[in-house]
Amino acid sequence: MEATTPPLATSGEQPQLALAQRPWSTTVVMSLAAACAALIAIFGSSASISGITIAFALIGLVPWALESGGVQLRPPLFAVLTIAPAAVIVLADRNPGGLFPAMIAVVAITHRRCSSVVRVACLASVVGLTVGLTVLEGARSTGGVYFLGGIGVSWLAGSMLRRQEALVAELRQAAERERRHAAAEERARIAREVHDVVAHSLTVTMLHVTGARRAISTNPERAAEALERAETVGRESLDSIRQVVGLLRDSVTGADASGGSRDPVADAPLPQLSDIPALVAQYRTAGLCVAASVDIDGIAADATTSLTAFRVVQEALSNALQHAPGAPVELHVAGDGHGTVLRIVAENPAPTRARTSGRQGLGLLGMTERVRAAGGSVDVGPADSGAWRIEAALPLRRSAALS
Repeated sequence: MEATTPPLATSGEQPQLALAQRPWSTTVVMSLAAACAALIAIFGSSASISGITIAFALIGLVPWALESGGVQLRPPLFAVLTIAPAAVIVLADRNPGGLFPAMIAVVAITHRRCSSVVRVACLASVVGLTVGLTVLEGARSTGGVYFLGGIGVSWLAGSMLRRQEALVAELRQAAERERRHAAAEERARIAREVHDVVAHSLTVTMLHVTGARRAISTNPERAAEALERAETVGRESLDSIRQVVGLLRDSVTGADASGGSRDPVADAPLPQLSDIPALVAQYRTAGLCVAASVDIDGIAADATTSLTAFRVVQEALSNALQHAPGAPVELHVAGDGHGTVLRIVAENPAPTRARTSGRQGLGLLGMTERVRAAGGSVDVGPADSGAWRIEAALPLRRSAALS
């Protein structure tokens, strides 16, 4: 799917692709304008109708017909094929109407993406035609100044068209960058959600399975109980994964507006602050020694902050099991006393080499991104006491229902 996406230009790079492929409608409109200019040259006055004017006015339309048909002519060749017939009409037949097709050629050449030498040469040629006609006509010539003004307007119109197409190309590139950035953020969000669910469930399940393996020969009943708990956690994790996938799908496709039946698991509420004590109890049952102080009574948080707090505690406990199994964990969850900040602190002594190597796993990275997305701050690393410390501060924004 991404293979069809054209490469983006850098900030200092001209949008060459968008400018090289000019819109078909612009070419057709200019071709029609050139045809009208040729008719003006032929029928502008009764004295202008001559064989030379008719023949070279039609010859001057050939490059426009090729361009409209999809044949891309090089700017120097296009300039010669359009200005040369106009020069014959103006100088050989002394017909000032031949300057009108030349002006349209100035618009087209100035509008194109080509070198400045070609643009200046085209402009100088048409100005030279005007000056030459004025010299040939002598005292009878009264429109030289007006033609020069028209040439200037043609140059300005071509420049504005070129600048407009450049801006459109830049806007398209900005929109494409925004789309890619949104896709990357969505992938990161999916990775965070799946990691939070899978890592937690697998950690607890493996802890139960390990306990069952150690107790199966000495205490079969205890081993069976541990396996039953592992099975329960596995089933709950499957439901959680289905719930996360359902929410992510709805965020992309929109809510189900057809009124059809929905999966009750996908409609289940997400974890929140009030679920933290049950989460701690689950880890305790799995064998983790947790000294928890959870004071969340009277704390009102919106859905985002509530879910983020739950995930932070979940990651802190999973991280402790993964890197320091068997070590006690101290957990403190409470408000700041003013109802504005929720603080979560988890400490686990005996940090391992993997923790202090300076590398963060996906769980800690996802937790940091989640906390910052909720407007909070997080600090992860060894404390002064030598313990491994995770400290998060989340702003409390009261939900609409509570406020």
